[in-house]
Amino acid sequence: MAQETAVSAGAIIRHNFYQPRQVSSKGFRDVVTDTDFAAQAAITNAIRRRWPDHGFLTEEEDSDLPTGGPIIWVIDPLDGTINFSRGLPVFCVSVAAVQFAPDGRPQILAGAVYDPLREELFSGQRGQGATVKSGDGVERRLRVSAIRDLGQVLLTHDWSHVPALREEGLNYITNLTHKVFNIRAVGSATLALSWIAAGRVDAYFNFTIKPWDIAAAALLLAEAGGQLTDMAGQPLVWDNNGMKCLGSNGRVHALITDIMTQCTNPPIHK
Repeated sequence: MAQETAVSAGAIIRHNFYQPRQVSSKGFRDVVTDTDFAAQAAITNAIRRRWPDHGFLTEEEDSDLPTGGPIIWVIDPLDGTINFSRGLPVFCVSVAAVQFAPDGRPQILAGAVYDPLREELFSGQRGQGATVKSGDGVERRLRVSAIRDLGQVLLTHDWSHVPALREEGLNYITNLTHKVFNIRAVGSATLALSWIAAGRVDAYFNFTIKPWDIAAAALLLAEAGGQLTDMAGQPLVWDNNGMKCLGSNGRVHALITDIMTQCTNPPIHK
């Protein structure tokens, strides 16, 4: 169902990409389009028809959606809205089925990420690996890169909406830029993490990532052999208000967290 709904929502996004866009602000440096709402409705309506007792955690607010149930569907209907709104072809749909433990910890059961312009469908099931199916119809197993040398790392990131966190991100980039091969700002956390799972890039960090940005991609990354933690390398605790995260191929994770820790807690010279 995650794959099916992601692809159907992607078709809406692909069609609307070439049409005039209705863009509105939903906060400081944060926008939403009519396509976000249309894509989300397509996903949630399909799931509710099949499983009326399931709940939802979605990026776009919808008071009609139930929030509780045996399975919670965590959905970002259009990750990369700013790119989409400006005509930049880097965005995707993210759909994940999640079961929450009594202590609140999420167990991601299945997830799909669909890039509608490249027609790439990333998907996975817990404990069963993850794949990507491209426009040629061939399904390929996802595996993270084999890179271990920091100097060969292609690092990706996204800027926070919050000025203070932008400054913190700039500090990290200043300390990493001469140690890694190169740095890219993607504009879609979900795609960046999916690309790590596919071995295309090696690491990604973000200061205000939300559960719907990472639910499906976190599963893909785990099944492909990667790692997703907070900036200090500790387990990521979901927070709807935003989280600091670092994702990587696992082989360079400790190297990057060491540098980030030094940025946060510089050595004291007596």
